[in-house]
Amino acid sequence: MSRSVRRSLACMLAVLCLPVFGGAARATTSTDSIAAAAYARMTTAQRIGQLFMVGEPATGATSTARSTLARYRVGNVILMGKSSAGTAAVAGVAAALRGSTTQAGVRPYVAVDQEGGYVQHLTGPGFSTIPTALRQGQFTTDQLRADWKIWATQLHRAGINLDLAPVADVVPASVGTANQPIGRYYREYGHTTSVVGPHVSAAAQGMAQAAVGAAAKHFPGLGRATGNTDTASGVTDPTTRHDAYLAAFRSAISAPTPFVMVSTAIYPNIAPHTIGAFSHLIVTTMLRYDLGFSGVIVSDSLQAKAVSAYSYASRAILSLDAGVDILLITTDAPLSAMVSAIAQRMTSHSDFASVVKTAVMRVLKAKAKAGLITG
Repeated sequence: MSRSVRRSLACMLAVLCLPVFGGAARATTSTDSIAAAAYARMTTAQRIGQLFMVGEPATGATSTARSTLARYRVGNVILMGKSSAGTAAVAGVAAALRGSTTQAGVRPYVAVDQEGGYVQHLTGPGFSTIPTALRQGQFTTDQLRADWKIWATQLHRAGINLDLAPVADVVPASVGTANQPIGRYYREYGHTTSVVGPHVSAAAQGMAQAAVGAAAKHFPGLGRATGNTDTASGVTDPTTRHDAYLAAFRSAISAPTPFVMVSTAIYPNIAPHTIGAFSHLIVTTMLRYDLGFSGVIVSDSLQAKAVSAYSYASRAILSLDAGVDILLITTDAPLSAMVSAIAQRMTSHSDFASVVKTAVMRVLKAKAKAGLITG
């Protein structure tokens, strides 16, 4: 081939490649600019509101509850409890909540815990019966991906855009149902990372195909926990900083999974005496730096028994300082104290104000990517 022909081919390839890479760059820039514009038009109260995910009944929030969401500019909700009314009814509930939580053209994440088995909050017409995660772990990953696309499509029809699933915790076979938070309810995909990792990835990918975000949980792991953080304080888990069981979370992040939920257990081999969601080492160093997660980090419930020794204000400040982006609370009871504490600390500590801005921008970028920002 002559030099002139080679030069012509090289030029042709360069021209052909430009739109591809330019398009990717423009897409990223567009997402960032949409998020930045949304941040700029928000009030401080609206920005703080993006840091919250507040529980409301799956059967429908009262007008008083919706007014509270609006008053505190809450940016995200999670449906709590069970509803057997079906997709159409849940869609009506979700629509009413969106009306109270859409701020400055930024729509909320409307989330649910829909794992399958014992943890399936939404049933009725339009919803399939989802098997336990342990049963799902026996499916091929192709089958599981296809199934989750179906199950997530049903959620999407019901107005849900975020599922706080899948569970990436690994419960050793020797522990099994003795593990209170996960094994007892067959919430694990299997007993080894070689099973859990690929199945968690497949579940997250199936959800993404239906435009529903996934949240891998409960980082850095509850598969060997001594109790249930929902109902007990002082729960510990022996996970280490470079534990082999973290491979399941690494798989989820590679899927990719847009959310990761951080546990409220204590990890003596990582950060002794510190709640997981309050630990900068766990939330930021391990999850952000060690595992390279760049998405949204949400806390497990900050109204769980595990954190009951802390004031509402402390729970909020400690979580945000650790690197959590969204604070999950199962009722609106903590809102006043948490919002006030965040606002006051932003005023008195510029470094904390910067932490809040980073978290809000991370949430807004995720929402821009998910098509939840207009205007």
